[in-house]
Amino acid sequence: MKNTFLKIIGGTMLAILMVTMFTQIFVSARENSNEESPTQIPENASGEKGDMIEGVWNLQVTRINCQTGVAIGSGPAMLTFARGGTVHDFGTGRPPSIRSPGYGVWSFISDGQYTDAFQFYIYHSDSTFGGRQIIREQIQLSHDGNSLTNSAISQILDVNGNVTSIRCSTAIGTRFQ
Repeated sequence: MKNTFLKIIGGTMLAILMVTMFTQIFVSARENSNEESPTQIPENASGEKGDMIEGVWNLQVTRINCQTGVAIGSGPAMLTFARGGTVHDFGTGRPPSIRSPGYGVWSFISDGQYTDAFQFYIYHSDSTFGGRQIIREQIQLSHDGNSLTNSAISQILDVNGNVTSIRCSTAIGTRFQ
């Protein structure tokens, strides 16, 4: 069990190191390029505004009862949508000591609509692996590209991959500039 835990921690740290390293390379290359400025809305290969969601977003997430829609609580979160379709999440619903950063993918649907899915690992207070949480969001971007709303469903899975609970939420977000 201890070796498994060490492998999980080591793998997670390696992933974080690689993401940090590649992010620095991307930012460095971007600073020296002649590409559009980050505040301009780029067009994708088909001429659509499919890349508008790229960037860093501050969110206010409201957890809701999945059956009634009644608010349970709220808190801040951050999402980064990277070129190429990856998404990085940092939420504040759990302390960092028991929650890893979230990593996943996003897709352009049409007309300001996007979808994403990401996951993060959950740990018990004694630092043992407790499972993971998978979040799937439907996102609507504003026409000016500077705000968004979303609705999400998340699954909490135990260490064996069994779903132990389902949670729902909504969020409003603004682009970090």
